[in-house]
Amino acid sequence: MPGIDCLRVFQTIGDALNSPLETAEMLRSVSKSIVENLHVKGCQFFLLSRNQRQLENIALFDLSEKFAICRPLEVEGMVGEALHGNTVLVTHCRSDPRVYRFPIYQEEGIGSLLLVPLKTRGQVIGSMHITTAEERVFSSDDLAVIQTIAALCTSVILHSMFQKILHHVSETVPLSLDIKDVLEDIVKVITEDLRAKGCVIRLLDPDTGRLELWASYGLSQGYLDKGPVDASKAKAEMLEGRSVAVYDATQYLQYPEEARREGIASLLSVPLLVHGRSIGFLRVFTNKPYEFSEDEICLMKMVGEQCALLIHTAKLYSHIKERYETLMVDFHNWFDKFYGWGVMERKDAA
Repeated sequence: MPGIDCLRVFQTIGDALNSPLETAEMLRSVSKSIVENLHVKGCQFFLLSRNQRQLENIALFDLSEKFAICRPLEVEGMVGEALHGNTVLVTHCRSDPRVYRFPIYQEEGIGSLLLVPLKTRGQVIGSMHITTAEERVFSSDDLAVIQTIAALCTSVILHSMFQKILHHVSETVPLSLDIKDVLEDIVKVITEDLRAKGCVIRLLDPDTGRLELWASYGLSQGYLDKGPVDASKAKAEMLEGRSVAVYDATQYLQYPEEARREGIASLLSVPLLVHGRSIGFLRVFTNKPYEFSEDEICLMKMVGEQCALLIHTAKLYSHIKERYETLMVDFHNWFDKFYGWGVMERKDAA
């Protein structure tokens, strides 16, 4: 692969990081650059579904719609091997038993197939598939370049995911002043956009000192009802305004066996701050062990700030509404007392 062609691909990826485009559009732009500059037949990006059982087609270039429709892919065989973090090269699609849908590949004119995992900090989030028309053996240098491209694309995808969450949360906040409804929408958005295991929001009850569950998504009711929660550790972190990223959640959570059965691997907890004071926390759980980067923690803290702003605004609205209703009741009582009686007297006199 000529160095100048590789540089063009890297430049496209760099542009994508600063682009306002949606994830799928960014990846299609990268796919196009890979096909045109690395001189391959096609390129396709897949992301792992939230239930971790399928690869969902996100973007492709120079492959037919019919070929794309035959997906999503089940997490097995060579796909499963890629999702374990291994690069898989199928030099001869015609004779390799792992290509169990060869007629589709033959109709598409595909000779060789390269599957490269999209992985970062211990977790594979999907795979990049490169196809060639001729049967081709990629050199070790070729593979090193393509794996670097895949790593950079993973950064683009994750960056886009967190930006998408911020955008969705910012859109959700002004839609309603019903705290419960909006928080339920937010935990759903975070879980689905991050393809995470689940998400919860707990708020501190100033009267009881307890951390009450206000919203959850992706976690079973059995897990949520696992038993009384000793929130002292979480409260200490929350009141200090600290974010906590835990690689092995079972070493941190109060009920490790229940967490293991629920399929919880890692977690990220961020405080909900209003004017520097913490009123609760937002916690994200992952399906597989994952090391959150400083950028991801920072972005999730911004999501927490949006949630805290919503809660604060809704509480102010509720307080003003309550005062207004009380004032109106007092006004009507006063009016009836000082004017209603006089009106009745005049009517009686008439």
